[in-house]
Amino acid sequence: MTTSSENPFFSDTSQPQGPPDTFIPPPALESAADYDEDSSSFGGTDSSGDASSSGELESLRRGYLSRRILELLPELLAEPAFRIGQRGDLRKRDVFLTGALPVWAGALPNVRFRYGGTGVSPNLYSAVVAPPASGKSALRHARKYGRPSSSTSSGGTSPEIGTSSENRSALESGASPEGRASAQGSSTGQEGPEEEPSGRERPGVRAGRRQLFLAADSSAAALKQRLEEVPHGVIFETEFQALSRALGSSWGSFTDVLLKGLQNEAIRMSRSSKGAVTIPHPAPSIALAGTPAALGGFMSGSGSTPGTGNGLFSRFLFYRFDREFEWSPQFRSPQSESTQSEGPQSEDLQSGERRGSLEESLRGAGQKFREARRQLGARETPLWVSVPGALQEAHTRAFRSLTKKWREDGNVPRSMQASLTRAGLQAVKIAVVLRGVRLAESGVPPASTQSIELGAEDMEAGIRLSLTYLLHAIEVGARLQGDDGPQDTCLQEKALQEKAGSQAKLNERKRDLTERQREYLEALPEEPFSTAEAKDLASGFGASKRGVQRWLKSWRKAGLLRKPKRGMWAKRRPEREDSPRTEGLPGAESVISVIDGIPALAGGRAP
Repeated sequence: MTTSSENPFFSDTSQPQGPPDTFIPPPALESAADYDEDSSSFGGTDSSGDASSSGELESLRRGYLSRRILELLPELLAEPAFRIGQRGDLRKRDVFLTGALPVWAGALPNVRFRYGGTGVSPNLYSAVVAPPASGKSALRHARKYGRPSSSTSSGGTSPEIGTSSENRSALESGASPEGRASAQGSSTGQEGPEEEPSGRERPGVRAGRRQLFLAADSSAAALKQRLEEVPHGVIFETEFQALSRALGSSWGSFTDVLLKGLQNEAIRMSRSSKGAVTIPHPAPSIALAGTPAALGGFMSGSGSTPGTGNGLFSRFLFYRFDREFEWSPQFRSPQSESTQSEGPQSEDLQSGERRGSLEESLRGAGQKFREARRQLGARETPLWVSVPGALQEAHTRAFRSLTKKWREDGNVPRSMQASLTRAGLQAVKIAVVLRGVRLAESGVPPASTQSIELGAEDMEAGIRLSLTYLLHAIEVGARLQGDDGPQDTCLQEKALQEKAGSQAKLNERKRDLTERQREYLEALPEEPFSTAEAKDLASGFGASKRGVQRWLKSWRKAGLLRKPKRGMWAKRRPEREDSPRTEGLPGAESVISVIDGIPALAGGRAP
């Protein structure tokens, strides 16, 4: 087993006195020889049984968060998610979870882990992309976690600072709004060690009392001051326009802050009243939602090129879906809503007896959220999360395998490579957030604790989530013009043309078959089947095994069958309107195959 000292992806952070003095950078994967011999088949047969089952693979292709992921979630996330999914809309459940991860990251100041030789915070950026009136407003439930801690302020801290001309003029001159001078924090003056004052509340101010949420529609000066006060604050908006309007203005162009923020790179500024000011370790989180049409404006709000080569694009966890055009009853109570839902995951998280409403669930979780933020914010030194050697190996193998697959696939746009690189970082960030949520469930460790260990369930969920969001990013990126110009555009158009057809098109293709072929096709299993299973049915229809082999190949070309993986076949089904059409998109099948091979690192809850 690879130990932390042998694996340069992570430095050992288990020492009680904090991080080591020297760091080893992650290795550069320059050639195929750099990969393990078995990396292309990550996981082998030792998979969790989640994505390898036909239902889970189909769910993955439709863009849902898988059953396995939901089994691995801590209760403070799983319980509200169950309540939302119980109402019969699994998209809203997934939207909620996508927004909840960055919000919970905001409750974890002074939490660090090592990645690539650097001390990193678990802050996250996420974006839900969906048409109008499609259910993305479920994101607002995630904000309720922070409701108890954001309802009060102290020390003269004002509510969320917006973009009023009064605020902008005051902040741009170095003063606080309404004439209040900015309190001196640990981030002023000379820049200290990278890990030290970065995520702490100001001395003398009760931790957890400062406003958690940052206004997206802010001036650059206002946002920087708020980050100076609360380096781990959360930008939370249900419409992209709120942020794109600020990024596109002369007074609010803070794209550089967002770019640096995910990587926790120091932000330096100069103020007439305070001189040079440094935020040594900014760790903002972002949870956004908006329409596909507004996404391009958000990505290019600062005048940069829209698309996957933007720089902001690769920093976001994307969740995308289309609206299934049907009417949902609007007057039924939560108690009367059916637990049945479309999709293969309708029974997710229905283990045991659950009582109470969604609001009650979020209210209780919010109290845990507030206490975790208070205790962690009061720490004098960061709480380091170490990664055991076995989990380091699982992470390295998964992303090394996907890197190899993408390198062998010449169709993957170069601009998407940054998304894959950052997916590795996001996997560990998500895992650390989940570890923090579990701490909140059981009580945060005392202030003297210097290090805790990441759990297997956290790392497995982190890898699965980051790769699922990467799959969504491929779909989102295909709809944006990348930085490779016409080449990317042609690939996107080709991918869109190769998507599965409607039921009418499938019926038209079936009419070209003989009656015996149609009967045989209908007799094939509805779930994915092997070539051997298909040949076993041949004699019942008067066909030879060799003839069946030819049928399978020709039907795949005609679009009646697909190959989910080597040696397996599946009937082509008409796409649902809410399905993120990943088939044919460069790199998508490679992501699915890696997810399919992830081993079960932890037990998880019983479904």
